[in-house]
Amino acid sequence: MGSIEYTAPPTCARMMKSEAFGRIIAGPVGSGKTTACIFELFRRACEQEPAPDGIRYTRFAVVRQTLKQLKDTVLKDILAWLPHLAEYKVSESTIFIKVGDVRSEWLLIPLDDPDDQRRLLSMQLTGAWLSECTEMDVELLSPLAGRVGRYPGANLGGCTWSGLIADTNMPTEGTPWHQFMDMSTPPDFQIFIQPGGMSSRAENLEWLNQTPGTLRLSTSDPVRLAQGRKYYERFVRSNTKDWVRRYVDAQYGNDPSGTAVHRETFHSHYHVVDELEPINMYPLVVGLDFGRDPCAIICQPDHRGRLLLLEEVIAEDIGLELQLQRALKPALLQERYFGRAVIVVGDPAGTQRSTLYEETSFDMVKREGLMAYPAPTNDIDRRIAAVDSWLLAQRDGGPGLLIDRERCPVTIRALNGGYKYAKLKNGQRKPTPDKNEYSHVMDALQYAALATLGGLVDMVAARMRRPAREAAVTPSSRGWT
Repeated sequence: MGSIEYTAPPTCARMMKSEAFGRIIAGPVGSGKTTACIFELFRRACEQEPAPDGIRYTRFAVVRQTLKQLKDTVLKDILAWLPHLAEYKVSESTIFIKVGDVRSEWLLIPLDDPDDQRRLLSMQLTGAWLSECTEMDVELLSPLAGRVGRYPGANLGGCTWSGLIADTNMPTEGTPWHQFMDMSTPPDFQIFIQPGGMSSRAENLEWLNQTPGTLRLSTSDPVRLAQGRKYYERFVRSNTKDWVRRYVDAQYGNDPSGTAVHRETFHSHYHVVDELEPINMYPLVVGLDFGRDPCAIICQPDHRGRLLLLEEVIAEDIGLELQLQRALKPALLQERYFGRAVIVVGDPAGTQRSTLYEETSFDMVKREGLMAYPAPTNDIDRRIAAVDSWLLAQRDGGPGLLIDRERCPVTIRALNGGYKYAKLKNGQRKPTPDKNEYSHVMDALQYAALATLGGLVDMVAARMRRPAREAAVTPSSRGWT
């Protein structure tokens, strides 16, 4: 029996090293996802602690939407990569792995047969692999998670490892899988996204579309990599922009209903960065949405003419005063913002006095020691256009708006499709966005975008730099009468 050599592409390697209970790897077609999942199950089978009889027992469910897909792709790949080790028994729809003291069962379970679905959710498993998981119902994850970690049982020494792995191309915006992978990923799941096929960091090029001649070159040879790139270049030429976005560029697909507000202007790979730090000597601009669920977003125009979204401050079911005292002010008092002027920009409706108290929302902000100004307008079209203007802006060949990935997760999810236009019962789109969990933070961003585009920040900054004695002798309009 010959040896088997496998080197995982970088993102696949990170997925395999992760100890998260659930792991999903997504990327372009041909990027090595399936192979990585095969070797992840095989590795876990080999690492299982021996039972009292000296045998390493494991059992995995390999799940896909149809039996034909399982046989045409997954089964063939497993048998190709594990020759002489894997034997497929048609009558049991099971692959048996036997090597040394390893005895592993890989049960092929299609979801197009209700009997197979019931069988899957009654199994005693070590783990499961969902192939092309976004073709399945995301609700399958929860009951399936309850079936893993049950074999080998206590009498055989228990499971050394148990969990779920999945591979997929990128889902479409607004779908349950997009929600799961990008907006509400459970804490015991981890998502790994490979670079796009046309990226300079594209993975697995050295094995794609190769000829006998290029295979004789080293795996890092530019000629060999260029040959692999042709695989994706052909797809780009022959498919629609939306298809290429998901299957080549490894990006979330466009919302098919067309309801995402910023679907054409926001691109997470372009606008989102791992970390942003405030710039010295430049003021902070806080967009603030009033109301029962007040939200704030801390921004800063920098010396390159960009707008930096540094941090979001989300509040739920508290009033404005408590949000200022418990959330926004403590955030602004962090060391990273120390010594910077702060300008708060909010809804112009906040200038109206309360029916119970002789105080406006802006009065309350000022009472907490913050400079506050109303945004130039509350017109929703102009607010959305202001955000789009920043998203479309370019500075020095890069984006005009940058977002801190870790400190602005809700804002990113909102821009990625969570902030949508509402729909009528007949399915037609309303001209205004839906009031949902993302509308508050987007309102705050819109006020900040308006202020930084319209010159309000420059005007306030100029006033702040004016010497006090100069301000004292400036004549009022009465002096001219």
